[in-house]
Amino acid sequence: MSSGSSPKPASFKGAGINNFAIAGLAPSLSIMVTTPADVIKARMQTAGEIGTVKNNNAVRIFDIIRAEGLGSLYRGVGVSMGREASLNVIRLGLYDPLMSQMHEGYKSMDKVNETGIPPLYKRLLCGCICGVLGSIAANPLELIKCRIQCASPAAPSRYQYRGGYDAMRQIIASEGIPGLWNGARVFALRNAVGTAANLSTFSTLKANLLSHFEDSIVVDCASALGSGFVTTLVMCPLDVVKTRVQNQPVDKLGNGVLYKNGADATMRIIHNEGVFALWKGFATLFVRTGPHYVLTFSIYGLLKRWMAPQ
Repeated sequence: MSSGSSPKPASFKGAGINNFAIAGLAPSLSIMVTTPADVIKARMQTAGEIGTVKNNNAVRIFDIIRAEGLGSLYRGVGVSMGREASLNVIRLGLYDPLMSQMHEGYKSMDKVNETGIPPLYKRLLCGCICGVLGSIAANPLELIKCRIQCASPAAPSRYQYRGGYDAMRQIIASEGIPGLWNGARVFALRNAVGTAANLSTFSTLKANLLSHFEDSIVVDCASALGSGFVTTLVMCPLDVVKTRVQNQPVDKLGNGVLYKNGADATMRIIHNEGVFALWKGFATLFVRTGPHYVLTFSIYGLLKRWMAPQ
């Protein structure tokens, strides 16, 4: 069914609540599968840090299970689900309506074979904006998730929380409400870079695949896996720095004991552990990110197709 008039750009209001709900739900379901890789990745990224053990035994999956039990691989899974929802309801849900305002004729990522792919600079800019806004909303839960997942017998001086609520209560009591945004700058930078890489790559790959195949879960999976690799490659150094900054102990004023900020953490990691330490846990990050994006975009695509008007 076509009309003579040119397609109207989707508005923020026209995007509807369903798009944002799906954007928050899909990653929250995906993290239930990829949480073990997320836990191992966090442990690998802090291995070798001042005050921790310098071998990798503490981050081997069987050693974690033996020392802490099978349930330790799902440390903070509830917090992780909340973190994914609060991040992606903006990061993913805002992308299409914002891009529709930036690029005339654009409707959504699954319609780019009809409307054309927006220029790279627009896709990168839109991804950066969505990533930064999402990170502001998600930083408190990201901080709590990071500290819970990094807690282990190998780091007795680090934070020990009974759960997400206890973590929030202790952080507010000792660091104040602003303490919940500890590491917010590096987290925002991580998500700006990661979202720009992720969504621009995903939309480009999907557009190319849709020129040869019908929109389906296979197209979603292939596009998501390719974008997951590119995202992991560019985001890993920032993810390592973010983990170090958020997991470090703080003094009575809420200032980091090991690192002053993200830039200082980067220089200290390179000086003490070498430049390649910034890619610590790369394989595990991809094992977490690749399947996570595959599941996220597959569920996201399935739900959008299912809820689309016939």
